[in-house]
Amino acid sequence: MGTLLPYTVRRSARAKRVTLTVFPEGVVVTVPKRFCVSRDLPPILESKKDWIAAALAKMRARAAQGVLQPQGALQPQGVLQPQGEPQDDGSFPSVVNLRALGETWKIDVAPLMRERLAVQPDGRGGTITMTAEYSEKEALAALRRWVKERAAACLPDMLRREAEILKDNKLSGVVVKEAQKRQWGSCSARGRVNLNSHLLFLPPRLVRYVMLHELCHLREMNHSPAFYALMASIEPEAPAMAAELKHAWGLVPRWARRSF
Repeated sequence: MGTLLPYTVRRSARAKRVTLTVFPEGVVVTVPKRFCVSRDLPPILESKKDWIAAALAKMRARAAQGVLQPQGALQPQGVLQPQGEPQDDGSFPSVVNLRALGETWKIDVAPLMRERLAVQPDGRGGTITMTAEYSEKEALAALRRWVKERAAACLPDMLRREAEILKDNKLSGVVVKEAQKRQWGSCSARGRVNLNSHLLFLPPRLVRYVMLHELCHLREMNHSPAFYALMASIEPEAPAMAAELKHAWGLVPRWARRSF
């Protein structure tokens, strides 16, 4: 490396591999706790010098335009690098749209963090900052956990508000799950409703339909004429919504589906 670019070494007990993140001021090198810096780091830096030089040039160009982002090496170190959600190829997203809540969350990556994932709301979404120590697989798992936590914080209250429509409903509890099958909701004879955390990716009208469907099942535990009559009395557009829901799985991004 010579004097081409200064670098700072950071040891991390959580790190499983060497990661390089380039800033205009230099390179932050994160290494596992027992990694031998004096022996093993110079060959890595030497092998990556061309990539570092290119990333630095790109970084300085962005900085000149007022856009500054860490540049991480995906290979061979495995540093996380957002790829953008619109293509929906299962890669790590740059934006998460939670349609059910009307929220848009931007994903940022930072090399030095006390917490591996930090959330900063702004009222209509916010920013999720993730550590560059994550591999893409680890980052996707962390983001799926966050979606489930967000669903668990919001969906039960939404269901209870809908339950007020049915004054004699038998709702006894709500559980939010990251379902692996295309089942948006279910209920038990004891009055417990299970909701799929992926409902957050659906528009509000379809989320409401799923909730009303399960609440009606608490009174009619079947799909009898009485059940459909009850649904129609609450939501006249229920048949159209049921048909729309059959195609709603395409609204769930691939990165969120885990092993589906």
